[in-house]
Amino acid sequence: MPTFDSGAYFLTTLIPISTAPIFEESGGSASPAHALRKRLSLLPRGERSPFARSSRNHFARFVVIDDVAYNGREQPNTLLVAAAPALSIDQKYKDMLNPVIAQPQDRLSCPFLFFSADFDAASGADSERDAYLRDLWIRSEAELKEIFKYCLGFEARVTDAASFAKYIADCQIETTMPFHDYWLDGVPADQLPNLSLQKLGLVGLGILAAVAALVYFWLLPAFLQGFFGALIALVAGVAAAGASIYFYVLDFGKKPFPAAPNSTLPEVLKALYLRREFTRFAIDRQFDAAGSDEASAQSLYDSFKSFIDANKPDDVAEPTQKAGAIGI
Repeated sequence: MPTFDSGAYFLTTLIPISTAPIFEESGGSASPAHALRKRLSLLPRGERSPFARSSRNHFARFVVIDDVAYNGREQPNTLLVAAAPALSIDQKYKDMLNPVIAQPQDRLSCPFLFFSADFDAASGADSERDAYLRDLWIRSEAELKEIFKYCLGFEARVTDAASFAKYIADCQIETTMPFHDYWLDGVPADQLPNLSLQKLGLVGLGILAAVAALVYFWLLPAFLQGFFGALIALVAGVAAAGASIYFYVLDFGKKPFPAAPNSTLPEVLKALYLRREFTRFAIDRQFDAAGSDEASAQSLYDSFKSFIDANKPDDVAEPTQKAGAIGI
């Protein structure tokens, strides 16, 4: 399940934006997509971001999509182009060769708001997603209303945390390529799901034999139970075994990687805080070289003990870096 991997849920949504014009008190009008862009540009960043109030949210992103990108004309087969004068080809293909005739283009029926969020989760269950969205609404209802009010059907459908979660869930699309960067050296081999080729082969042979026997002795009429019957049964068994292995491998490949150690948001924030504080500690100690080597060693020991006591590396809760804060 690509939507869930390495202990994180990767939520991806496409939410249709209303196309009805907004009439302002001054007498002017604006499009909802334009008004939404303006609202997103005013959204607080950093520690003041509404997403920084969540203790699970790693990343969040909004993008207004007006339409799909045009990749250019569909290119015809060059061999058919060269042979076109000598061939009687379909009129549809002749139109494709003619650069003056426009080709069909994919278009969006309305603008869409792309909303994605990566947050800590124990599983990829819908309940994890809904709990995150409900908590987000409870913490940031005012800001979320100012954003999503330009989306189709939002004001009519969303009245509380549960209806907000349902509204977003209805617009969810599958995340096919999540990005999770907390496995620094890759996932250890002993923590990866193990696909045994020997076991897979034995299972395939068992399915082949079972299906072949079923087809030969039960499904084929008596007059076909000879060489051709055995050949038909063998082909059916091979097809069944191949299909079973194929779908099993596909399903096996959807298994998520295990969660990386110390990769929840509180642990990441604590790590960022300790990196910054220890960097300052190391810089300050470089200029403290007074006294004998023994005195300097004792002074360094005492200073480091004070550093540990003050910063509490084993305490994730405090002191730590604030969510949304950017610093080195």
